[in-house]
Amino acid sequence: MNSQETTAKTTLRKGLSVFGVICIVGTAVYVYAGWGWLDAIYMVTITIFGVGYGEVRPIEEPWLKLFTTGFIFAGCSSLIYVIGGIVQLLAEGEIQRIMGNRNRTKELDQLNDHTIICGYGRVGQMLAVELANENKPFVVLDRNPERFELAIADGFLAWQGDAVEDHVLTQVGLFRARTLATVLPDDATNVFITLTARDMCESIQIIARAESPSTERKLIRGGATSVVMPAAISAIRIAQLTTESEVKQMVLPEKRYRMIERNGSTTSGDQTRANSVSSCTTSTDATSAASRDGIEANIHDEVETLADLASELGRSMIDRRMDRMVDQKQ
Repeated sequence: MNSQETTAKTTLRKGLSVFGVICIVGTAVYVYAGWGWLDAIYMVTITIFGVGYGEVRPIEEPWLKLFTTGFIFAGCSSLIYVIGGIVQLLAEGEIQRIMGNRNRTKELDQLNDHTIICGYGRVGQMLAVELANENKPFVVLDRNPERFELAIADGFLAWQGDAVEDHVLTQVGLFRARTLATVLPDDATNVFITLTARDMCESIQIIARAESPSTERKLIRGGATSVVMPAAISAIRIAQLTTESEVKQMVLPEKRYRMIERNGSTTSGDQTRANSVSSCTTSTDATSAASRDGIEANIHDEVETLADLASELGRSMIDRRMDRMVDQKQ
C-alpha cells in the first residue's frame, strides 16, 4: 500500500470517528434536555445535514441554544471532513495510477540492451528473479491485471499490455532490447508473439518456451533464436537423479535454466554441466576410467529414453486436445 493511499484512508477514518462522536454527544444532550430518543435523533439528523426543517421542539433554554449553535458548526465541519476524505481516496487512486504509468514510461525510455519478459507466470517469475540477481535490466509484459500488479508488488518494472500488439512491443522498447523471452504456458500465443517480434525487429534475440516438440519447430521457423522445453529439461534432471549413487553426489543442482538451441547443438549450459560432471569424476580416485565410461553411457541412455517419453507424451496431449476441439465444434 502506497503512502498516499494510506493518508487518504487515515483521513477518512478520523473523519468518520469524529462525526460519529458528535452525533452521539448531540443525541445524548437532547435526551438530557428532556427530549425523547426519536426526537433527539431526528433533531441531530436535520441539524447536521442542514435540511432546513423546523425545530422538533421549541428551544428556549439559553444553554441549549448555545449547544445547538456549536453543534451545527461541529456537525457540518465533520461531515465536510468525511466527504473530503472520500474524494481524496478516490482522486489519489486515479492520480497514483496516472503518475505510476508516467514514471514507468520514463523508466522504459531509459532502458537499453534489456530483456522483455512476456508473461509473469511461474517461469516468468523465476526468470525475473534470476535477471534481478544478475543486475540485468528487464521489463515484465503481461496483459493480466493481477499478474501485472504482482510484478509491481515484487518490485520489478512492468507494463500491462498484450505482447501480440505491435504498439505494445514498441512501448516496452523492442527496438532497443537485447532479448525477448516469451514464456507463456500457451504454445500458440508464444508462436504468435515470436512471429510479431521477429517481423518488427530482425536483430533481437528471441527465446521462446514450448510445451510440445512440434511447437519447437514452429517457433524456430517463426524466428525464435532459442527454444526452451521445460519437459526436456525435467527429463534431463530426472535422468541425473536416477543414476548411480556416486553420480548423484557428483552432480550439483542447476543454478540456471538451460536452453535448447535451435541447431540442436550442445548449449553453453550443457557444456558447463558436462565439464562439471567430468571434473568431479576425475577428482574421484575410487572411480576408474572404465566405470566412468559406463556411467556416461547410462546417463546418455536415460536421457534419450526420457526425452522420447516426453516427446510421445507431448504428441499424445496434442492429439487429445485436437479431438476435444473437433468434438466441441461438432
